[in-house]
Amino acid sequence: MGKKVDLLIENLKELVTPGTSRLPAKGTRMRDLEVVKGVSIVVDGGKIVEITHESDEYDPTLRVDGSRLVALPGFVDAHTHLPFYAFRYEEFLMRAEGKEYMEILKAGGGIYSTVSEVRKVPLHEMVHFNRRFLDSMFRKGVTTCETKSGYGLNEEGEMKQLECVRILNETHPIDLIPTFLGAHVVDKEYRSQTREYLEHLLSFSEKIKKYTNTVDIFCEKDVFELEDTRYYLHEMKKRGFRLRLHANEFEDMGCAKLGVELGAVSVDHLLVCSTTTLDVLASSNTVAVLMPGTSFFMNKGYAPARRIIDEGGAVALGSDFNPGSCMIYDPTLIIHLAVNHLKMKVEEAITAYTINSAYVLGVAEKLGSLEKGKQADILLLDIPSYRALPYVPGHDVVRAVIKKGKCYTQSTSLYLS
Repeated sequence: MGKKVDLLIENLKELVTPGTSRLPAKGTRMRDLEVVKGVSIVVDGGKIVEITHESDEYDPTLRVDGSRLVALPGFVDAHTHLPFYAFRYEEFLMRAEGKEYMEILKAGGGIYSTVSEVRKVPLHEMVHFNRRFLDSMFRKGVTTCETKSGYGLNEEGEMKQLECVRILNETHPIDLIPTFLGAHVVDKEYRSQTREYLEHLLSFSEKIKKYTNTVDIFCEKDVFELEDTRYYLHEMKKRGFRLRLHANEFEDMGCAKLGVELGAVSVDHLLVCSTTTLDVLASSNTVAVLMPGTSFFMNKGYAPARRIIDEGGAVALGSDFNPGSCMIYDPTLIIHLAVNHLKMKVEEAITAYTINSAYVLGVAEKLGSLEKGKQADILLLDIPSYRALPYVPGHDVVRAVIKKGKCYTQSTSLYLS
């Protein structure tokens, strides 16, 4: 009689995992994937207990034939704007006709329209609204994702969003890692008094610690400019928060360099970067979180991922899923765009969407790779090789998602016993 375990995934076509030494993975190390054929993964108690070519000694409660499947770590989405409420499809159509995002925002649309909806909706309804997105993301292979506040702006609204995340975290398989983004835009009630609004956010920062240890700010001209961003992040860092920035999305006004200077864990977007900015970023451990889905959705240019990596920098990937500028969250499409438009190697894109994203979210010690002792977050994909991943955007390739050792099957064709 073999050793009893919860799950055995046998004889995999490929097991693919990034390395975990010297995180974040930077430059050429982003291509360093371990690819093993014919191996089995042993799972028990929610963790990977063995990766082996010899599985006969185990007696699993659930056995999966992996001979036609590729195993990857569960995808970690490093940047989303969940939870939100209601849709903004009319704005999408306005942009398609030539309106600019900042023009819509100044006219009271954009973020402000979502703020209005979030403030009005009952908490239970917002929970229900966002759960359906998480269900779909999970089926597509996202097992961990960042979430942000930032659609409440006042204390009541921000805390409602963070409470929504807490409830979803307790009731949904996906691990949600919240970030406080009260500094998304200045609340209209402050009539552009930016510093006063930031002081308001600082005034309830202790309450935020119940939910998250990470803050973010939208550093951009006519939103939060450089000196206000510096002041706010410096104050939040003194209070013990990890720092992230929305930076260089519309112009390079020094936001990404400021993030590096302050020791931010990430600077996100980076569509517009000077050579100096790229040099500073590449020489740091601040991760460039890139979101090609937003460029695609907004019909804008793409971030210089190839230059960041070639100069020795670290890249993570996120969907930027939000109701205004990107309604895309499918990892196969994000990876397709990363390879086709960011010019990343497929190996780099996988590293960026797994271990580097886990590093940004502060969970790399337990997530983002397939290793003995780590949480069993595993994807089983019906593709000929991991290298086919960007070739099949939007295709139904996920056959099972294993989250904390529990197997959620997507197809009756998966052999289970």
